[in-house]
Amino acid sequence: MHDPRHQRFGGEGQSLAASADILRCYEEAVQEPMVECTNLDALYTNAQRADSDRMDACIMREDFCSTAVVARTWLTLRESNQSQGVDIDLKALQDSQKRWGARQVRILQSPAYANASHTTELPLPVDAINASEAASKETHTHSTWDQGQASARFERRFAKRQQQKSTNPNAKPASEPRMTLLHSDVLDLPVPPMPSGETLEAPDLVAALNYAMAYFHDRKTLLAYLTSVKQSLRPHSGVFITDMFGGASSGEKYEDQKELWDRFWTEPGFLRSDADAKQMVLDADRPHSKYAREINDDLQVIPAPDPALIGTRAEWPRGRLKLVRTGTEHGGFEYWREDGPIDYATNRFRMSLSFRFSDKSWLRDVFAYDFRIWSLRELTEALEEVGFASIRILVLPRNDMDSYTAESDSDAASDVDSDDGFAFLRRTEKEERQRHIL
Repeated sequence: MHDPRHQRFGGEGQSLAASADILRCYEEAVQEPMVECTNLDALYTNAQRADSDRMDACIMREDFCSTAVVARTWLTLRESNQSQGVDIDLKALQDSQKRWGARQVRILQSPAYANASHTTELPLPVDAINASEAASKETHTHSTWDQGQASARFERRFAKRQQQKSTNPNAKPASEPRMTLLHSDVLDLPVPPMPSGETLEAPDLVAALNYAMAYFHDRKTLLAYLTSVKQSLRPHSGVFITDMFGGASSGEKYEDQKELWDRFWTEPGFLRSDADAKQMVLDADRPHSKYAREINDDLQVIPAPDPALIGTRAEWPRGRLKLVRTGTEHGGFEYWREDGPIDYATNRFRMSLSFRFSDKSWLRDVFAYDFRIWSLRELTEALEEVGFASIRILVLPRNDMDSYTAESDSDAASDVDSDDGFAFLRRTEKEERQRHIL
């Protein structure tokens, strides 16, 4: 769920949160598009067989794309690259078109959203046309990650690939527009042709990132999505890449929760709706709660939520706040995540993202997720069932990263030209851990 509306606290224009651009804050807080695209490019090539007719991916489709910044950044890897993005949030897609220009981006609508029997191209809004020239000059050719030995090797390897241009000697610059955004449910893919007979070209690579498989709460829907991906991909060489929670334990560390909730409770925008007053707090999240309970009473019985609360925030016990990182957008902000407990009966896990600005005003729960945590085995079985020819799992030992030091990083110094996907992802995670937070 994404609520794109600006929240007004204390009157018009009296808080930074009231005028914040939510999508720009989200991009800076959550995404690192250049690193993601470099990883996707390397993983695609690594997955190709020796007899593949396309060793470098040309067309990448970003599912659940929202701001489509990964799809946009994909275009910077090679002049011949093209990209597609799919999302149900039309406002986010139109924002991307306005930002990057009408010459580069077109928006299509699936029949379900166009209320037609065919795929339809949306006319360009006036503001997108006016912004086209300025947007065409915008570039996204560098990463904002802190520089270190691992990052430097990423850049050297990326520069080498750029020098080689492409393993396809006949590759030519793609014609405009190079990016197509599709206003559609991913379950409706592939979409039918447009009235002219034009169809979306089959992508070499489909990327569903940020734990997108967790959107699907039942196996039937998961299978339907994976089937649509398989039907959409370029035959023989097409690759689907997604990231997953590896398990219930994430190794996260949290600050003292009582101190955080007490400190933030009176700040503008932090307090939730009246329903939050009924939201349960687990004993595990109450400091020193064990001293207030009967000795040897280790069991907390949680009553079922009131039927009226089903589907609201109060259905879930209160989560744990975690400061993930800081950003510079809109005068500087803090990116906070609230991690709810996992319901082991259903494998559901609620997470929400909030932004706190320098004047202590909040955009609270502006992105909220009701995830179903799938195991790696469950996803593998689903991929096998729909007919993917080859399945590879790269496991990132996140809980071991604290012992991964600069000294051990030198062991991978000879790995600059390696196509080993695990080494790439391990170095990526190391750089994420080193990012500036406070």
